Amino acid sequence: MAPDTKPNPQIVKDEILDYLRKEGLAVYHVEPDMWPNEKSVWWDTDKVPDYRKFIVAAKSSGAKMILYYDAELSEGMLAEAEDALELASLEPEEFREYARSIGDLRSYLGFTSRLGIGFAHEGMFYWFELEAPWFEELVDILEELQLASLPYGDGMASDSEDDDDPGKPPMGNFYSNN
Repeated sequence: MAPDTKPNPQIVKDEILDYLRKEGLAVYHVEPDMWPNEKSVWWDTDKVPDYRKFIVAAKSSGAKMILYYDAELSEGMLAEAEDALELASLEPEEFREYARSIGDLRSYLGFTSRLGIGFAHEGMFYWFELEAPWFEELVDILEELQLASLPYGDGMASDSEDDDDPGKPPMGNFYSNN
């Protein structure tokens, strides 16, 4: 691995596990996305992409066990993107472009989309996460399609929306008897 490049999760998955074992650290396999976000700190993999430096920091803090997860691109993730595409308000050319991009991602089914290692220290969780560039593209597509499915493209309703429907009560000045 070149010192200034982010490693590919598919390629370094086994390398990381071997390195952890060689360093004498126990590996505890966890589910992706199961950590508490409010007590988590993320390693800056853009500036320091070498997982070995993260492991040195973990060992320096006294960590004896490293949390590990990896996730593969699944049919369910692509189905979610296709569902979001169907719900989005897009011009026909935009629709075709997104459909092509989602279709192109099918070639990565079963590949490691992301992996992470972490450790706990004094009530905080410290995480190092790698995402494949094509997975980052899928995440971007999902975010863009979700925005395109919201009213007015930004999720904010127009102020005059209530005025357009005389049968609909105004949204302001709610009063509750509770």
